[in-house]
Amino acid sequence: MPGDRYELRFPLRRLLTGLLLTVIPICAIGLIVVSRAGQALDRQWGRYFRTIAEFTASEVGMFFHERILAVGTLAADPLIVDAVRQANARYAGASEQAVTERINQIERDWNTPKGEPLVRAVLGNPAARLLVRWRDRDRRFLRLTLTDKYGAVAAASHKTLDYFQADEDFWQAIYAQGRGAVHITDVLYDDVTKSYYVGLGVPVMDEESNTFIGALDALIEVSSLFPLLHRLDLGPTARMILVKHDGTVIHAPGVSLAMNVKSAEFHAAQESMATGPSRWPGYVIAPLPGGEPVIIGYGSPGLEESFPNLNWRVLVVQNTREAFAPTRGVLRLLYLMILAGLTAVTLLAMYFALHRRQEMARVALRPEEPAEETKETIS
Repeated sequence: MPGDRYELRFPLRRLLTGLLLTVIPICAIGLIVVSRAGQALDRQWGRYFRTIAEFTASEVGMFFHERILAVGTLAADPLIVDAVRQANARYAGASEQAVTERINQIERDWNTPKGEPLVRAVLGNPAARLLVRWRDRDRRFLRLTLTDKYGAVAAASHKTLDYFQADEDFWQAIYAQGRGAVHITDVLYDDVTKSYYVGLGVPVMDEESNTFIGALDALIEVSSLFPLLHRLDLGPTARMILVKHDGTVIHAPGVSLAMNVKSAEFHAAQESMATGPSRWPGYVIAPLPGGEPVIIGYGSPGLEESFPNLNWRVLVVQNTREAFAPTRGVLRLLYLMILAGLTAVTLLAMYFALHRRQEMARVALRPEEPAEETKETIS
């Protein structure tokens, strides 16, 4: 009939029991799943930072590998080898003492008018002109110096401060006790060219006897690497830092090597990797002194084994509050929904408990009336 009403009734106790047996486990599982999802998203973001750091570090490594190959190719050029052989031929038949006296005399005259004819000869021979062409073709080569087996200058793209180079540590590293070795110095600053550079030296070897006959030293400008550190655009607190093995900043936004600044991010990462639990391969989450926690991805050019002076690291850094903002908002919403479900069940349980207590109190006040079964229902 039209006036009939259909009502669906559930015992309140059974409904509450069902909610407790379903909502609470679901919320507990939800908390575990959301927590693990948050950790997984944090790790994914860390791996992203690690990828950026490793990719940039590989570009730094490639830069040096290309320069080593270029200077090695130049050192094997016939003009270079002939110039060294001709320089060494001047010592034929002379004793070690006579060679030393001759080099010392030229060293004394090198920066005087008396030494001008030799300077012109050194800067004007075919090998020197080849060095100038290389420098002009690639401006990353700041200076190129060719020396004979005793360390005396045989050709150069510029006038060197000294004629005798063998008393320098870098030359002895190239000489390597007669074996010959590629050597790269620590990064330095050149006041003349206003550039940051490293000294890259390769031996000139005799093809027939495979013995050391001279050395070719090139000053390589490394400032062209720095724009690689400014292409990161992840937010106001994101930055890329190039550091030495001791944490000295080579370059970072607003920081240069001349400032002699130690990287707080580098030391925070070191401490976290040594003692903290927030470490994964390639990145760490660590607090900065007096600041917020940051996520730090790091990568190495992979040159330190062969060239200890190039034990550098590339760091990609960002505050965790900003880095995780896109995911933390969603996770907080999920936590809020779980909390709302638990709160609703708790309030319903409290309501049932209070309602049941009131019913029991009313029954206790009417002992003369027969007790009737009480059913709590919900329409």
